[in-house]
Amino acid sequence: MFLLSVTMDREGNFRPFFCHVPELEAAFDVLGTITATGDVLISVDLIDNGQRTPLPVEAFDGEPVGTHIKNLEHDWQALLNKPISLKSAHNRLLTGFSRLLHATYQTRIDWLELAIDDTNSRIRDLPHTPHWESCCVRLELQITLYLRQLEQAQIGQRRIDKRFATYLDYD
Repeated sequence: MFLLSVTMDREGNFRPFFCHVPELEAAFDVLGTITATGDVLISVDLIDNGQRTPLPVEAFDGEPVGTHIKNLEHDWQALLNKPISLKSAHNRLLTGFSRLLHATYQTRIDWLELAIDDTNSRIRDLPHTPHWESCCVRLELQITLYLRQLEQAQIGQRRIDKRFATYLDYD
């Protein structure tokens, strides 16, 4: 990892700076030291694995950052090392899953109800032509199919709601 920066010293001279840093915290400490001596950071880039990342110069005010990051890392490690309750994680997963299934069935039900209404409207609005009866029969068969699918979706939704009743909370 490399640190590339341009600073302005107390005399107003621009100074390019380039160095290898072993870790991000070391780069932050170098930048903090530069600003602590009174130089002003003009631009800062971190180059790692061929990727150039600009850093905000206003973030470096001369205070050491590395110790704060190490403390933060320590706090995170302490949190990550705490065991989580598998039951609560399992419940959260099932809650999300059951809500997703419920919503999927509800979307299907809503779509089928609209399709049935639309098809009924089309039957009513058909002009009486020589092919009127065959068109009506075809559309009525389509409605029968939609009604069967609607019933299956409603049964599926009730089954999911019953199975996951302890996890569902639809307000």
